[in-house]
Amino acid sequence: MGREMSQATETSSALDRGILSGLVGAARSRPWREALIVAAAYYLGAKIGFAFTFEPHPISILWLPNSMLLAALLLTPVSSWWMLVAAALPAHLAAELQSGVPPAMVLGWFASNSAEALIGAVCIRRFCPGPLRFDSFRDVGVVLLFGAFLAPLLSSFLDAALVRVIGWGEGEYWQLVRLRYLSNVLAALIVVPFVMTWATGGVAAIRGASARRATEAVVLFLCLLTVGFAIFDRHHASPSAFHALLNAPLPFLLWAAVRLGPRGASTAILALVMLATWGATHGDGPFVSSSPEENARSVQFFLIAMSVPVLLLAAALEERRKDAIAQRRAEMEAKEHRAQLAHLTRVALLGQLSGALAHELNQPLTAILSNAQAALHFLAAGRVDPAELREILKDIVAEDQRAGEVIHRLRALFKRGETQHQLLDANALVRESLALAHGDLVARNVAVAAELSANLLPMKGDPVQMKQVLLNLLVNACETMSGGATGVREVTIRTQLLTDGSVQISVADLGPGIPPDAASRLFEPFFTTKTQGLGLGLSISRSIVTAHGGRLWGANNAGRGATFYVALPGYRAGPA
Repeated sequence: MGREMSQATETSSALDRGILSGLVGAARSRPWREALIVAAAYYLGAKIGFAFTFEPHPISILWLPNSMLLAALLLTPVSSWWMLVAAALPAHLAAELQSGVPPAMVLGWFASNSAEALIGAVCIRRFCPGPLRFDSFRDVGVVLLFGAFLAPLLSSFLDAALVRVIGWGEGEYWQLVRLRYLSNVLAALIVVPFVMTWATGGVAAIRGASARRATEAVVLFLCLLTVGFAIFDRHHASPSAFHALLNAPLPFLLWAAVRLGPRGASTAILALVMLATWGATHGDGPFVSSSPEENARSVQFFLIAMSVPVLLLAAALEERRKDAIAQRRAEMEAKEHRAQLAHLTRVALLGQLSGALAHELNQPLTAILSNAQAALHFLAAGRVDPAELREILKDIVAEDQRAGEVIHRLRALFKRGETQHQLLDANALVRESLALAHGDLVARNVAVAAELSANLLPMKGDPVQMKQVLLNLLVNACETMSGGATGVREVTIRTQLLTDGSVQISVADLGPGIPPDAASRLFEPFFTTKTQGLGLGLSISRSIVTAHGGRLWGANNAGRGATFYVALPGYRAGPA
């Protein structure tokens, strides 16, 4: 490889930005444009690699072309890989032949460089066939394992063998393997995550960033650059005294991982690597106290040890954050579906009560009609008694109000809207529910005994949904007793304050009770003991009560029938 050749350090950070921005747009270009961008990126990456070389020894700390090619392969379909590899060949020849390297060695290095990129791309695509997600801990682990560690290791064996066979260059086989391996690992750790994260929505993320987030990012990178220059851009008389300062960039890398995600973490790592590498190759910083080979190995180990955990941490945090968002979205959808189902079951319940409700409305309407006809009769007969007419009109108003109350209660139950939690009086809920079920109770010849406690705490909840629960329990109690033999049909509804501060409402009937084989499945969706029914009433009622922080359960009575209990937390107002 050309990283073993001495080369003038004619490279700037502007070249680096040009390479990476070109790769970011490569996936969106036409094939021939992709090939041109890859060729330019490969050439400039080689120039940067030559710049990061310890002089006078030809040891490059950071060799970028292989990782540039790997990132390009991961951004493009497999069918285009041959074109990208072919486009990298002339760029490789142009960069290497300028330094007088034998053609055989130049071709050998291209083979090992291409082999590294292809091995990494094939393995990564094998385990991550879909688009790579750097917000996935698994995907990042696959990229690091195969792209940053396995592929450079295998290609380093080939690279060192070619050097020994061709006979160009010095060094033992395992020494050559070690030098090339660490250089390629470091390059893969900074290039592939940076290019991949910015290629997938990087520009949109910048445009959509809030002013606060943009300010935070700017402050973070200014702090990181300040610390980096203070550590790596100074010549210290005793570098060992500054080894403790090497941990100074870590808080800023963690800041980037936690607050800015994989994209911010990979960018921060890139900045740190460039600062450390530039300083080491120019004799500055804490990595210049030993031989060039030992200095190169020290800076590589330091940067690799910093990069790997930060990348994994950023991926894990981003994955957890997106899982939390997805969970919240799923919970909201489940809540919406539950509300829709509750509304539908409420409408179905009112459908069951439609005959009784029609009777409830028919009574005041009949009274209004009778009073109106009587008034017309008095007027037609020519005898108008103001006092009698006043009484007729009062009766009409009273019956109209009675019918209006029925319609008002129906509209509240038919209405579907957002849950409105407010302070509720359990006794008032029971009275309103009994008023709604009054017609059905009369039609089924069911007597009601209401035992309402006076010392109750208020509850917090949605009045419509809680009335739905009580109505469902009342209708179930009536239906249970209607199917049996003739006898006493009575529903007892009680309210009481429990010792733990909960408010309990119970609905007891005198029916046959809960069958033993149905007790464990009573609240399961679509399970019913009725000949006609969907089996959703008790299931929806329990979900409503649970969403209110309470409990709903049923049990057989000691003598006859069953009782269903609703317990909700009582609300105690705090001190003013």
